[in-house]
Amino acid sequence: MREWAPMARTALIVVTYDSARDVDACFGSLARARLGGAEVIAVDNASSDGTAALVRERFPWVTVVDAGANLGFAAGNDLGIRRALEAGAEWVYLLNPDTDVDPGFLEEALAVAEADPRAAAVQSLLLLHPDRDRVNTAGNEIHFLGFGSCGSYRAPRAAIPDEPREIPFASGAGSLLRAEALRDAGLFDERLFMYQEDQDLGLRLRLRGWRARLAPRSLVWHHYAFSRNPRKYFFLERNRYVVLAKTLRVRSLLVLAPFLLLADAALLVLAAAQGWLPEKLRAHRDLLSGATRAHVRAERARIQASRTISDRELARWFSPALEFEGLEGGWLPRALRVPMAAVWRVLRPLLG
Repeated sequence: MREWAPMARTALIVVTYDSARDVDACFGSLARARLGGAEVIAVDNASSDGTAALVRERFPWVTVVDAGANLGFAAGNDLGIRRALEAGAEWVYLLNPDTDVDPGFLEEALAVAEADPRAAAVQSLLLLHPDRDRVNTAGNEIHFLGFGSCGSYRAPRAAIPDEPREIPFASGAGSLLRAEALRDAGLFDERLFMYQEDQDLGLRLRLRGWRARLAPRSLVWHHYAFSRNPRKYFFLERNRYVVLAKTLRVRSLLVLAPFLLLADAALLVLAAAQGWLPEKLRAHRDLLSGATRAHVRAERARIQASRTISDRELARWFSPALEFEGLEGGWLPRALRVPMAAVWRVLRPLLG
């Protein structure tokens, strides 16, 4: 296949943190991929297991950037993105270290991006490993209460149509981003640190009139396992509220407020039952802190001043379904399916 000029104007960024066990699979697959001159940048978040040295030793063609500290997913990627943009990259591909790629993944993603000049983000079809014919995400979903989830999780790969389609937002685990759109909407919100930073960026891009698409023939296998690490829930709960508060108009937040409070009460009970109540309460305290409130005010002012679509238009991409990893096939999503859909039918026209 021909090597496109856009591939030479692309940078691939892999943020690593104690990722030594993943180095051979990830960078080994990139060594076999058709990259057409694209630069590969590994941003290492101060790994303690020798990840950076291992990448330098085994894959000397990779540019290794030492972050100097654990910056998290958001700031680690921003460090790599800024370096790429300063070097003139027109495209940036973000890839998790716990992945391996199909040889043609990059050219397939670029083909979809080039066919739609308003496509800011193009997600590869992320498949699971070792269940390599099962979907990790075919485009991430957004619940109207701010929860993000993997779309078509564990569906057979054959169930995903081969034609590119628009999706709510692209997963940061394997997506191509347009430099022009990043300059327009901004990079990741580094205060989020990790989790929901890709959802936040996806919403900000949409508010500026950009789109996200799935490239179903661009294949990436994610060595993914749903984690119930209690620390994760602090970021998930805090960041969900931060993203909503930054993104939505006051009227929309008031419309959603009673249901956010009901969901929060239910989550407090769930957190107590599952052992992550301290993380849930810590998220509440952080949301009330002066630093977080000041950050939300500043970000909100910037986002609201530059948005080009209404919340009702944005809400086209919100869902009432609670089909999350760890809950798939359970009684709770089934029990809430009809009432959630009914509530959303009432709420959506009331948004600002």
